[in-house]
Amino acid sequence: MTSSTPTITPRGATGVGLASLVAAASGYLVLLIAARTLDPARNAEFLVFWALLFGLFGVLGGLQNEVTRAVRVARHAPAAPAGDPATGISGAPDAGPPIASAPPADTGVRVLPAALTIGGALALVVAATSPLWAGRLLGTEPWTLAVVLCVAVVAFAGHSGLAGALGGAGRWTTYARLVGAEAGLRLLLVGGVALAGAAVGLDALGVVGLETASAAAAAAWLLVLIASRQARANLGARADARRSVFARRAGQAMVGAASSAALVVGFPVLLRVTTSDAVYAAAAPLLLAVSMTRAPLLIPLTAYTGVAITHFLAHREQGVRPLVRLAGAVVGVGVLGAGAAGLVGPWLMVVLFGPAYDVAPWVLAALTLAAAVLALLTLTGAAVLSLGQHQAYAWGWVVATVVSFAVLLMPASIELRTALSLAVGPLVGVAVHAAVIDRARRAGR
Repeated sequence: MTSSTPTITPRGATGVGLASLVAAASGYLVLLIAARTLDPARNAEFLVFWALLFGLFGVLGGLQNEVTRAVRVARHAPAAPAGDPATGISGAPDAGPPIASAPPADTGVRVLPAALTIGGALALVVAATSPLWAGRLLGTEPWTLAVVLCVAVVAFAGHSGLAGALGGAGRWTTYARLVGAEAGLRLLLVGGVALAGAAVGLDALGVVGLETASAAAAAAWLLVLIASRQARANLGARADARRSVFARRAGQAMVGAASSAALVVGFPVLLRVTTSDAVYAAAAPLLLAVSMTRAPLLIPLTAYTGVAITHFLAHREQGVRPLVRLAGAVVGVGVLGAGAAGLVGPWLMVVLFGPAYDVAPWVLAALTLAAAVLALLTLTGAAVLSLGQHQAYAWGWVVATVVSFAVLLMPASIELRTALSLAVGPLVGVAVHAAVIDRARRAGR
């Protein structure tokens, strides 16, 4: 594969960009609806559920990234030389360039059924562990919402499998429609619940209704299958390995993604378990500030992660240059964004969410810089995963999460702990990934 191989067409890039804008706008509007519908204490409860939901979706994002890589390699790599008959792979799965590890196209596992199976296993883990955390994190209806989370996990596993298959096949326009449909349906459902609650005055349609509506959008991929022939054509996409190898690789990618999700969308949960009840009850403004400052960078970058993986695979002869260019752009956007956040952020928070959501300028600027560091970690993770270094990908995110959690335990204000946690941990994770990338560069990979 050479640089002449197209990674994404201009139409596909435009579609993914528009879909990421739809996802960002949908997320903003859902948070706005919740803040305007619920009082700050109930909104803090909603934000914890939101973090849990998208934390689990983020874990499945690791599955999606592995499906993208596996389908891309299976479609574009030559058949592997004779190797282990049990795996269909020559040599160690993570050794050498991943482009040479594909078995014959008809022997790789079908990714959508495999993704649903993995989603079912994750839902069982959620259900089995829920007695340990549901009562503390899920408010007044913990068991109902635990069931909602389990169903949403299985549904989103299907979304991840289909999105990864479309990305690996280069069907970026259909991929964009899938991403946009999921985000759009969530906004429609949440808005409908909020309007219904306002019309009938039933408190039952309050926080639990908004939480259930947020989760139900995970099934949007089924609607896309009905509407899109191209989506249906990719239902049978295969990975570059048989079931056991694919499951192991996907598991490693999901371990890294779990740590990624803990920092990217699940951070309110980490903050909740390291903060007293009284302090956390007043934390809704800070939690919203975290979401508002990171979404402009992280939502588009998350949407483009599959594109980045296929780009790194298709331009291997360029070494680290594509990564350096993208990283420079992220840093530049982060610095400019931090300045803008410090200047207009406090005013914007009050205008959007009300006077109860006033946040200091330095907090918004620091959180924006921290978001840029998280974006760098996401980018280096995509590069490491494209090298086939699944364990190193996972370790970078795990180390980042452990360091971030440790910082949250320090004796300081909740604002300072949050800003330092979201910056220091990801910086350490970037260093781990950078060491792996440099080693691969020196080895000529």
